[in-house]
Amino acid sequence: MLTLILAEAELETIPSELLYHPLIVSSARQKGKNPAQIILDSNYHHKAMTQLSEGTRRGRPDIVHVFLLTALESIVNKQGYLNIMIHTRYNQVITVNPETRIMRNYDRFIGLLEQLFEHHVVPKDGTPLLKLQSNQSLQQLVDEATADHVIACSRTGKTTNLHNYLTELKKQQPHHIVCIIGGFPSGTFHTDMTTITPHVLSLYKEMLPAWTVASEVLVNYEVAAL
Repeated sequence: MLTLILAEAELETIPSELLYHPLIVSSARQKGKNPAQIILDSNYHHKAMTQLSEGTRRGRPDIVHVFLLTALESIVNKQGYLNIMIHTRYNQVITVNPETRIMRNYDRFIGLLEQLFEHHVVPKDGTPLLKLQSNQSLQQLVDEATADHVIACSRTGKTTNLHNYLTELKKQQPHHIVCIIGGFPSGTFHTDMTTITPHVLSLYKEMLPAWTVASEVLVNYEVAAL
């Protein structure tokens, strides 16, 4: 089993310091919602976000969108060997039902996230596809996963051929591997990954987007570890 954790994902509702910004108020009015109920999105709120701490890093639900499309449509998931979790900058955790089919339309996806942050589960009735819980650190999330082996992908890690790494790892016959991937557009993890796992790997000399890293992990896990 493989668990992918998109960690420190830049996914949040509008922070308090921007609730009354004209651009945010206008965006919320177009949706017929309270500003506190909408998702911060640099695609639409870039000008307002210049006032935010780490404003160039935050408001990236698009990363979550493409990551989920990549992971949920993977062969590993279709074969029933994948768990997916999203961990945000504020220690909120989204658990993803592997049978979820994320809509490709970005605006509809944002609407789904807004429902999730309001109700903490979607859909409200029937089998949950996404669940949201708060106050769970990345360390707690990894501990609860009870994995045999934990990997973190970071450009500051040890340069590694992933195929060879997973081939060697398979000899240990791990039942459950956790792989942590950054959910932010640039920079490094706020968390010191070496406190989570000694296995911090760099897959390439340049920074890769989260969905590319996920794709590399999924394909190599399928070929080398299954």
